[in-house]
Amino acid sequence: MCGAMRPKRAKIEGCLSLLQLWARFRFLFLCPRLNHPYTFPLITRWNHPACYARLPSTLKDIQLLLDQRSEAELEWTPYEDPPIRAVIPEEFLQNPNAWHVKVVLINYATVEPHQSDRVLRQFGCRQPISMDHEEFDEQHKIDLRQLNTNWPRYWSGYIDMWGDRQEYIPTWEAIIVPELACVPEYMPWFRIHGKPYLLTPEQRQRQIRVERERREPLNPRRQDDEGSPSTRPRCSPGASSTAM
Repeated sequence: MCGAMRPKRAKIEGCLSLLQLWARFRFLFLCPRLNHPYTFPLITRWNHPACYARLPSTLKDIQLLLDQRSEAELEWTPYEDPPIRAVIPEEFLQNPNAWHVKVVLINYATVEPHQSDRVLRQFGCRQPISMDHEEFDEQHKIDLRQLNTNWPRYWSGYIDMWGDRQEYIPTWEAIIVPELACVPEYMPWFRIHGKPYLLTPEQRQRQIRVERERREPLNPRRQDDEGSPSTRPRCSPGASSTAM
């Protein structure tokens, strides 16, 4: 998310709800359990109570859990799952090229770069070394408190990019075998410029501390008012038998 990949950055900014949705669809071992079916937009599925039992809550334990998992336990293409694909409108499936155009996503005052060239592997493409990302620090300072702003005119340059999105498809190369999912120079580059958080073998042997107390669900809602915070218990009936 924006400048978060820089080694000296300690904070993250941007549309974190999209980042959280991305993680929950791919890191199933860190995902709370739900008994609610998939809906569209996919993020609305998390507006229902979820069970967080036996999930770590501290950063060190989450890093440990990530390092203890093999690559095979990561879900790289979750939207190919039939139950998920069934709720996605056909218009979003007709032209897959639109999924990885390198443009800016806009929602009124909020703009967020969709830098798909940094994650081409998720689209089945070989990952090269990423170009320098565009800084959006100034754009993230703008919000809806700027009253009487004509947002289509204010962000007209980025809106024009979306209108010409077919011109912003990154150059890509299909992955032939998993061992060639990235160019040879990528991993040495990532170890210098990324944040791998790799642990030592001794650290990986440490046991994860799981907090057993109940927590309120993400984006909770009451039974009598879907727009208000929830006071319901953390675990829904039967949620423990459902993966998501």
